[in-house]
Amino acid sequence: MTPDRATEYAYLTLPPDVQLRSCVGLVLAGMAARARVGVGGLDEAVALLEDFHADDAPTRFRFALSDDAVVAEVEEGGEHDGAGPHWRTVVELVS
Repeated sequence: MTPDRATEYAYLTLPPDVQLRSCVGLVLAGMAARARVGVGGLDEAVALLEDFHADDAPTRFRFALSDDAVVAEVEEGGEHDGAGPHWRTVVELVS
């Protein structure tokens, strides 16, 4: 699945608190269940997303789903660099 302008996203912003890091896994698991995507590799996908959680600033994630896939992206850059946000696809779960 390649997200485009018509894609609807769910956004999650996590503050730099290590205790909240697991929230990204809850969102990904919920999206996978909603899309009826198998959970094979879910633990690895969650660990990968958790590794992107910053210790010094909020981290923004966004999730999109289609009939057969869930895509999780992390924001790179942002308002502070003047270029605007760029989204990097980190995980794609496909049924």
